[in-house]
Amino acid sequence: MGSPARRTALWHLALSYLVVNGLVLVLSRGVAQRYGLHDLIGALFLMGALYSVRRDDDDTGRYGVTLGGLFPGAAGDRRSLVTALIQSVPSALRELVVALGVAAVVLPIYAYFWPKFNVAPASRAFALDAARLREIATQLLAVALTEELYFRGYVQTRIADALGIARDETSRKSVRVMVAPIVLASLLFALTHVTVAPTLPRAVVFFPGLLFGVLRVWRGGIGAAVFLHATSNLFESWLEGR
Repeated sequence: MGSPARRTALWHLALSYLVVNGLVLVLSRGVAQRYGLHDLIGALFLMGALYSVRRDDDDTGRYGVTLGGLFPGAAGDRRSLVTALIQSVPSALRELVVALGVAAVVLPIYAYFWPKFNVAPASRAFALDAARLREIATQLLAVALTEELYFRGYVQTRIADALGIARDETSRKSVRVMVAPIVLASLLFALTHVTVAPTLPRAVVFFPGLLFGVLRVWRGGIGAAVFLHATSNLFESWLEGR
């Protein structure tokens, strides 16, 4: 059955995921959908991640969610929020560059195969107007950030704990050791998307989830995964002519 720590990790993970996924189901159906409560799903992932991390051990750095000290966890942080934000800019820029580098390799390949499985729109356009800026902010903060906080930050780390992977092996550049947690977190990521809408495209998010998981392990945090997630969603919208 494993050690008490492994059993505790599995129990905490299962409880968190079942509660969050159950609420996702409620918010994506019936009355909640009609009243636009579907938009609260991002906040649900955010609260689910931060509550679960704090309940388990509050070691936010281990979950890759310190975000430049904005969520300092048990270690504490005496800086003001403004100072933490300013000092996190260089790190955020590094992670953005990494994400854009990965996107430059992966997205052209994806674009090449996309028409083979989808109907291409009559035309595509990209205007950096107010609506587009709002979409970029939404994808980055309400979708990518919240989902990566929960799935790559909390879920992937707790899967590693439940499998008995040593904590020091979940840090940067341990991708080989973390294959099983990456795959299992991606499966749960895809299952949640299918909960929202039971369609094949929703299930296919398993594959980008793998890439996000690798980035989270390689970089030691979720920053690059967040930026790549948002970039991928925006690129998908452009491919679909939206």
